[in-house]
Amino acid sequence: MRIIGLDAARSLAIVLAMSSHVFADVGLYAHMSGPLTRIAGFAFQIATPTFILLFGTMLEVVYRPRWTTRQARHGVAMRLLSRAFQCWVLYALTILTLTLTDDGYSVPYSTATILFMGNSPYTEILKFYAIVLAIAPILLWIRARTGLLPLAVAALACHAAWPLLSGLPDVQNDLGAPTPVASLVQFLTGFGDLPLAGPSVLHGLTLVVAGQCLGRYLTGPSAAGSTDPLADPSFGRRVRALLVGGAGVALIGGLFVSVDVIDGLAGGSLRRDSNPLYFATGILSATLMTLFFVWLIDIRKIGSTGAWSRVTFFGRTSMFTFGWGNVLLYLVAPQPTDVTGALAWTAALLAALCVMSLGFDRAARRSTTVATTLTRLRRPADWLAERLLWGMGRLRAA
Repeated sequence: MRIIGLDAARSLAIVLAMSSHVFADVGLYAHMSGPLTRIAGFAFQIATPTFILLFGTMLEVVYRPRWTTRQARHGVAMRLLSRAFQCWVLYALTILTLTLTDDGYSVPYSTATILFMGNSPYTEILKFYAIVLAIAPILLWIRARTGLLPLAVAALACHAAWPLLSGLPDVQNDLGAPTPVASLVQFLTGFGDLPLAGPSVLHGLTLVVAGQCLGRYLTGPSAAGSTDPLADPSFGRRVRALLVGGAGVALIGGLFVSVDVIDGLAGGSLRRDSNPLYFATGILSATLMTLFFVWLIDIRKIGSTGAWSRVTFFGRTSMFTFGWGNVLLYLVAPQPTDVTGALAWTAALLAALCVMSLGFDRAARRSTTVATTLTRLRRPADWLAERLLWGMGRLRAA
């Protein structure tokens, strides 16, 4: 049985992420008060850690139980690699849109950006997922061989080493590397002086591992086998215990957080610096949001499963929403001059994103023609994934 609370948390995270893009696109922040801007910025900043952490949770809840026989592992790896290729193609299409609409994206720079050596305003998460989806089979392999403890230790060590790693020479300013190379290094490691729109691959993987740990906690005794975690009598107790404990940590921690740290979280400076406080706050916030929805929907049974399934469509259309939703923002590029215009554009764009994603979700689930078309569009990515796995198998055999 599917844990609907995970879908609800992922959907809310995507809504927050796209709302932050719309707010920035229409310039709504300029018309908001300082406290309101801080609250909105903080809410928007926790969106990215939430859906990255939930990706790790899905690895544990959905994919790990399938990681059994050789044939099953091949199927899981092929699916994840195919999704990685699809993310990259969609990311490339968004950069092509910028090439056509933004004078700052020349053909050389756009080409470098498509090859992960540049930045885009809103679609860096697709670039991130293109890499992390490709790495996911390795995480599953390590998880099956050694358990989660080595992965968790490595994730903690990455953040514990932040003072040392952040003090290393900058690749561009200190070592003289070209800007594209410095941008690629910063995307992979999170360190450098160039702008960084989202978590690096290195730090993002720590969120994935945190999600795997959360998934292991949720599945509990069923993690070794066969049963639905929701049928486990201890499921509700585990969720409530961690929810109450996490809320307590958040309340106590809030007493000691300075205004500068709050501003750094809300404004994104801690994220750009790969500061451990950003990731600790993101993990705690994402865990609390997820557990709250699981408690509300899967334990308390507030609302019907069908109703929640209908309203969590963003969780099923995340790739479409991040790709084509941001293409819409690139193409429209509104420039309202007053607060009324900014609010009107915000409402119109958010409504358009909802209509696009809901329409795509319903068409993909209900239309045989659309489903067949999507299957055909995925075939090149499936073929590339299959060939890559075949090549890796040949190298291993040699």
